[in-house]
Amino acid sequence: MSKIVPDPPLNSLNTAAHACTSLFGINSGIGARDALTQVSLLLKGAELNADDIGSHLSGFEAEQLWRITHSVELARGVVDALLADQPPA
Repeated sequence: MSKIVPDPPLNSLNTAAHACTSLFGINSGIGARDALTQVSLLLKGAELNADDIGSHLSGFEAEQLWRITHSVELARGVVDALLADQPPA
């Protein structure tokens, strides 16, 4: 069977335009409240995705996903509790 699409170049991000930069980064100067709000939203998205996927699993796979979901929910609970204790900016 022949491939329709060729493989991308191995070092496509290693160009002069991308020298000394990373694909993703954490910006300095972001306040704790804003950072925690973003983390909470990311964790909520992970929960929603896990709930959607979980309905299609059974047995051991469903149990594994439930444990991951539970950990994400606990992490989000900690973040949300920290947000509740911080005054608005």
